[in-house]
Order: sequence, then structure tokens, then C-alpha cells
Amino acid sequence: MRGGASGPDEPAAPAAEAFEAPHLAPPHLAPPHLAPPSVTYHRSFLAALHECQAEGRHAELPADKLADAAEFARYVAALADGVARPGEPDFYLSALRGEVPPTRWPDGYVPQTVFWWVAGDQYLGRLSIRHRLTPHLLYEGGTIGFEVRPGARGRGHATAMLAAALPLAAALGVDPARLDCDAGNAASRRVIEWNGGVLDVERGGSLYFWVPTT
Repeated sequence: MRGGASGPDEPAAPAAEAFEAPHLAPPHLAPPHLAPPSVTYHRSFLAALHECQAEGRHAELPADKLADAAEFARYVAALADGVARPGEPDFYLSALRGEVPPTRWPDGYVPQTVFWWVAGDQYLGRLSIRHRLTPHLLYEGGTIGFEVRPGARGRGHATAMLAAALPLAAALGVDPARLDCDAGNAASRRVIEWNGGVLDVERGGSLYFWVPTT
């Protein structure tokens, strides 16, 4: 999924996994589900981060610093604070890297709820829901964005994750949700359309969809 609910600290995800029905979790694990970010997934999150950075993504997340348990706990807290203090994850990461705070979006940050897609103690991916749109976000981010870690692709997680998120978005007052993907990303388009997405417009090499949440 490109764009979506990713913020400046969350680069656009790569092409979506191959489209297929979600696989069942191994018997000893709970089925994959959305959960709040938690220190429970520290080790697995770091492994996923290394997978992503091997592909050249998420360089803005300092794996060496997040390997520290206390720092990781602060990162998790910053993600949770993105609701009460919009933009807090961005500000936390810029401070962690010793940089000046990021430039705000033209019409400001909006509250954002972050979920992790997990099974047992395994981190499989992430999904973010912005609580409202602004004129800027209509074409630069949307309301929902997600990604699956490289080692968990090809198992239907993207489809299942988005399906699980739609009623949560509805509970936040988001209906319909705005999602987008690259025009050439057939896999992402299928994931969105499988979840009820209706193409609104193609613009600048991107496809923009409205997805009903109720």
C-alpha cells in the first residue's frame, strides 16, 4: 500500500503482497489480529525492521537505538500519543535522531491510531488510521495505510488486515475511508477492491479509492 495513513516517519510501503486468501495461523498461535503497539513484540519488531532495511526501507528508524528496551518503550508510547498529540511519532523520531522537528503538513497533523498485525508474540505488519481527512491528505496519505513485513508476505495478511480495520475506522467516525496505491500496483488495487474499494480518480500515477467502512 502506498501512502495511506503513513506519516513522514512512516514511508510508503512497497508493492502489496500477492493477492490470496489469508492462511490460518499455526495451531499454537492465535490467529493474526490487530493489536495496539506493545513492548511484547520488541524482538519480532526488530527482526521485521532489519528485513525492511535490507530492502532499503525505514532507514529513518534507528534500529540500534530501538534495540534498547527502554527506548523501544518510548517509541511505543509515542505511537500511542499520536491520537492525543497529533504528529507525536514524527516529533519523537526526529528528536531520537538529533534532528530539528519535521515541518508540519500544510493543514496540520490529525489524530492517528496505529495498530500492529500480530500473531502470538510475532509482529507481522502495521496499519494506521487517520481520524479525518484534510485537503492535503485527500491526495497525500488518505485515512488508512498498511504494510506487511517482508518475511510474512504472500499469505493474505494485507487483505485480512484491511478487512479487520474497516469496522475500527467506522467506530472512529471514518466512513468512507480514503486509500491510494500506485497505478501499476495490481496487487494493492486488488486488496483495496476486495475490501469494497471504489476507484475515485487516477491522478499523477496514483489511484485513489473510497472504501466504505460500514
